[in-house]
Amino acid sequence: MLRRASLALLSLTLTSAALAAPKDPVKFAVTLEQMRGHYDASLLNYRNGDLVMAAKHAKHPANELYAAVQNDLTPALRQKFLADYARINQTLTAKKPYAEYQKVMNGFYADVDAALATLGATRNDPKFAAQVIAQILENAEHEYEEGVQGGKVTNLAEYQDAIYYVARAGTWFDRNARKFPQHQREETAQALRDAAAIIARKGDVKVLEQAIDGAKTELAEISGVQQAAKSSNATYFANIDRLLAAAKSHYAGGMADDAEEALINAYLENFEYLEGPLGQKDKALETKLEKRLREDLRALLKSKPSAQKFSAAVDAALADLKKARALLGE
Repeated sequence: MLRRASLALLSLTLTSAALAAPKDPVKFAVTLEQMRGHYDASLLNYRNGDLVMAAKHAKHPANELYAAVQNDLTPALRQKFLADYARINQTLTAKKPYAEYQKVMNGFYADVDAALATLGATRNDPKFAAQVIAQILENAEHEYEEGVQGGKVTNLAEYQDAIYYVARAGTWFDRNARKFPQHQREETAQALRDAAAIIARKGDVKVLEQAIDGAKTELAEISGVQQAAKSSNATYFANIDRLLAAAKSHYAGGMADDAEEALINAYLENFEYLEGPLGQKDKALETKLEKRLREDLRALLKSKPSAQKFSAAVDAALADLKKARALLGE
């Protein structure tokens, strides 16, 4: 009887853990909105007949962003997300009519809403919404910096990301605006309009930065949480070094999931911010490091190599990062 009770308690504990709220609700929501932004851009390109660009945008949610949220999804939602990704890719590869592509995409969007619903009352908290909007806008600014130079689009995928990230931020704002104080609501609404207009006309990135900083100031008044100051290149490099060292240690200790999370953070939250300045100095090195940090190391991890082989691959990336650091004077 005691054994049965213990098993029941263990089962309840595991179920509760699987259904626990995300450890970082803001990051969780923002990552899901990034997925939607990529798929919105994919839909636009698919409708316009640019299947190459549609595929490029569709690649990111499954191959890059999913790993950042999978541990916070319930088991049922993990299965749904993976099934959605497969259907989206199959429809894209088969070049089905646009209506079918949109239909499978809507299925994924519904599952994103289900994932956000696991946040419970937090999702409806205006302070939480203000933090989410601010972070999405910061990501949009970064994508714009990567996509536009001198009034011209230099990277169409990044430029489109900026467009749709601002649109996703606008959706969150519209849903929560009535809960915001009037002054902050009006100022944020104007800043969002300004940001969208600047991006549409491919304006100066500094002007976009001012508009988004204005929105973030108002949103910080609502949330009570100030956005962290932008890190220096030296800080990004230091973070990457630390995270790659952690990835090696985690993998050697049998914690592959933790190793992958460290790799994801090294790329998404650090190297992405170095791509622009490094690309201006040495585009080939920037491209090589982007592929290695975003794809190659994680692909190697999934193949379950020996700890020595994984460590050697990470060390090769660190050697190239040392070259990048020197090029940027860090």
